[in-house]
Amino acid sequence: MKINLSKQQYKDLLESVAIAHTINELLSDAVESSEIDYDERSDRTRELQSYLLEFAGTFQLDDAFMVMEGETFLDEEYFDEQIQPIMEDYEEFVLHDALPNLLAWRDFNHDYTAEEQEKMAEENGDFFGAELYPYEERYWHEFAEHGFDRLFIRDDGKGKGTPSPYL
Repeated sequence: MKINLSKQQYKDLLESVAIAHTINELLSDAVESSEIDYDERSDRTRELQSYLLEFAGTFQLDDAFMVMEGETFLDEEYFDEQIQPIMEDYEEFVLHDALPNLLAWRDFNHDYTAEEQEKMAEENGDFFGAELYPYEERYWHEFAEHGFDRLFIRDDGKGKGTPSPYL
């Protein structure tokens, strides 16, 4: 099979595989119990990346790779300039998307009993968007205005007491 790619398409493919490999490698190190074998996925995406990098010279992207011990790797400077900024933007987005949702659910579960939540679920077809939105919105505004500067863990574990920034 032959696939014809423009230089830009090749670069986009190479960078997409590098991003996928980076994510799989991070998850391989971080996730212990999962139905997904991230070690295997990391190995496969590393091999795919190495294979694709063999064609970098054809696309005049010689600065994108290096060869060590017979294996082709993405060049560290290329990674730092092209891939790392994308990963940082993505991680920032995930943090600002997930944290308000997790905190909203925590607060929501504190304010409503299981029975009340079950009744809401029945009334709304298991959709809690309208009920959860004000909780999330509170954190979106907080983090947009103050970042994480006012986010503390309280000493007594009950949400009471003086926040300590030095835990």
